[in-house]
Amino acid sequence: MSEFLVVRIPAQSGDATWVVLDSAGQRMSAMEHGTLQAAAEAAVNRRVLVLVSGLDAVCIQTSLPVKSAARLTQMLPYSLEDVVAEDVDRVHFAAGSRDASGTIPVAMVARRQMTAWLEDCTRAGLDPERIHSESDGVPIVPGCLILVFDGNRIHGRAPGQAPFTLQGLTPPEILQLAHGGEGGATEPAHVILYTDTDGYARCENDVAWLREQGVSLDVQLLREGLLPRLGATLISHPGSNLLQGAFSRKPAWQSWLRPWRFAAALLLATLVLAIAGEGTRYLTLTREERSLTAMLETACQRSARSSGLAACESEIRRRLAPAGTVANGTGFLVALDAVARAWNQDTRVEALSFRSGVMDLRIVANDVSSLDAFAREVGSSASLQASIQSANPTGDGILGRLQIEVDP
Repeated sequence: MSEFLVVRIPAQSGDATWVVLDSAGQRMSAMEHGTLQAAAEAAVNRRVLVLVSGLDAVCIQTSLPVKSAARLTQMLPYSLEDVVAEDVDRVHFAAGSRDASGTIPVAMVARRQMTAWLEDCTRAGLDPERIHSESDGVPIVPGCLILVFDGNRIHGRAPGQAPFTLQGLTPPEILQLAHGGEGGATEPAHVILYTDTDGYARCENDVAWLREQGVSLDVQLLREGLLPRLGATLISHPGSNLLQGAFSRKPAWQSWLRPWRFAAALLLATLVLAIAGEGTRYLTLTREERSLTAMLETACQRSARSSGLAACESEIRRRLAPAGTVANGTGFLVALDAVARAWNQDTRVEALSFRSGVMDLRIVANDVSSLDAFAREVGSSASLQASIQSANPTGDGILGRLQIEVDP
């Protein structure tokens, strides 16, 4: 279940107010007061709704035969130019969802005021999902005039009309305005009055007078304060979200990624180091390859009279072919492989020749036992027979001559 942090920004300097509600609008925490920074600390893993002054963000209604949201945004300033005292270029318009009758709720606020609210939220580390006029939080009860007492201001919603916020008027005066002025052109609706304990103490006499005048009136006492009631209405009936157009909220993925910025930076640094390391290794291997290629070309030039590696390979294969073919085997290569496997630090090859399936070796060993071990190691292969032809002492050890026969 989603949790909502409903934050109310004061109309003038003062503390913000906030409360946590669930997705059904039920209060989950006590109402708190403090700075926006303190409110931001309670916003972790919660959707944030911000309420702003209904005197600054005014709610109206309009009807435009436009279905495209982009087209509607373009037409709103010019269709409402007659009801706006200020230059429409300096006013931000935010449209809500069209109702069944085709009426569109619209919230209007000066762009400079909207910018100031967003700057305050940004400095406090608060990232609101929606920003609404507090007038939009007035409860919706069909066929009833709703009044919410809030200090010296009254928020209201008349049947079929846009919500409003008025300051300095009494309930009787507001009822007169809501019912058509002095002439009373419309039939008085049932009135539901929401207020907290302090508000009821201030309006108690007015309530008594209205009842004496025959006004159908109920009082709903909000002992937990007004904010939970306003927030619950906005959760179920969002109204006009001011975060539209030039003030649209940044993509949600940016806020999701914000806690991972440090980890992402470390990952990026690791990738850069890995790429740099692989690049250095590649350059090193490239240089070694060039060096080996140069050595091979020099050897090929000396042995095969050609510096081309392909031509050199062909020439070596041609020279090895006669000596390497013994009874469908590679006799020379088999014998050479056996000698390489038997070689150790106690032996040194002085000369080697191969003809007609017989390899003659002249090697120097430390002693006779080392020479004998070498011969036995070579002869351990099933296709080879090794025998010592001679063993003569020299200054370096024993000079021996071995004969290795490759079985056909």
